Amino acid sequence: MSLSEDEADSIIEVINLRAQELRALVITVGSILALILPAVEMIGILDLTPYGEGDDEWVTDDDWEYESDFTCGDGSTIQASLVNDGYKNCRDGSDEPLEPEPEPVQNNTTVILPPSGCTDPNAANYNPDAEEDDGTCEYHGEEPVLGCTDPEAENYDDGAEEDDGSCVYEPVEESDCRPQMYDAYYDLESGFNESANMTMIWDADLTCDEAHNLTVIWTFYDNATDEWVGIQEQLEYLTFGMDWDYVNLTIYTVPAGTYNIYSTFYLDVTDTYYIGTEWLGVEV
Repeated sequence: MSLSEDEADSIIEVINLRAQELRALVITVGSILALILPAVEMIGILDLTPYGEGDDEWVTDDDWEYESDFTCGDGSTIQASLVNDGYKNCRDGSDEPLEPEPEPVQNNTTVILPPSGCTDPNAANYNPDAEEDDGTCEYHGEEPVLGCTDPEAENYDDGAEEDDGSCVYEPVEESDCRPQMYDAYYDLESGFNESANMTMIWDADLTCDEAHNLTVIWTFYDNATDEWVGIQEQLEYLTFGMDWDYVNLTIYTVPAGTYNIYSTFYLDVTDTYYIGTEWLGVEV
């Protein structure tokens, strides 16, 4: 089917009309975009500056106001008309926003510490669940724990902090072997410069039928004051039960005077001292 010349002319006119209307629409839309896009970029909705060319971000100086001059970081000033014109106007880049600092890497490792507290059972704030002492133990206003503190006693208390004198001990069984003075006397002979030589003669027996080392100690005291006068002699020898074994010990140059003379036994098997004789008011 072919069109007539009039029909073809009519179609061309319609097409030209539609093209003129589309062009007008494009011009109108372009004008509108030209008006609103700077405002959109200014408020930070879009950044229309090509990346890497000029000012890629909007000025972030809190002291800068729109349509006013901008002070760069080096002190120089750029005119308001040059701010946000798509170029980097500040030489030091102070009109660029600061790059965000990298956030520190969070360490999510959880360290579980042992429970701490006062670990002293004697403290007022003792914590039985504490595994490590934290130095918080309190003892204010508390009396010390009293009891027997001697480990050798029958009632020894390992929790006692101060001995209260209550210790109890097992009775010491006396040995059936003890020394006894069966017979004792002395002999005086003149010494030098108003002194005398005094010889002690005695027989000490044991209550047991055994042989043991026996030590006999002779000590002199002043008769008037009963104070020791510095004279003390002793003799150690082996004796056996009820043996008739007289022994003697001579003490030389005893000054003239009146003395109280005591003899003391020491028996090695019992590690004990015993009273022997008491001679009171002996004249020398």
